[in-house]
Amino acid sequence: MAFHKQAILREPRKKRIIVCEDLNFFWDEPELKEVTKMWELGEDVRMIGRSFDRDPDEILFALIHLARRDRIQRREGGLLLEQQNI
Repeated sequence: MAFHKQAILREPRKKRIIVCEDLNFFWDEPELKEVTKMWELGEDVRMIGRSFDRDPDEILFALIHLARRDRIQRREGGLLLEQQNI
């Protein structure tokens, strides 16, 4: 993967776009612990976002981070578990 990134950066400039630059990717460890707890309790991603006053997409990135580090597991019902039962 690193090779691919280096090859892209050596190519002549194109019209490059930074994606999701309007999102906040910074989290404090206690916040990630709370996100983990809420995930394990079956909270909906949108509800977690409201709890932190953050965009649900920021929650998704935090969950990806946590999953890649084996701090959360898949759950039945997926991301929107709570809302599906309403």
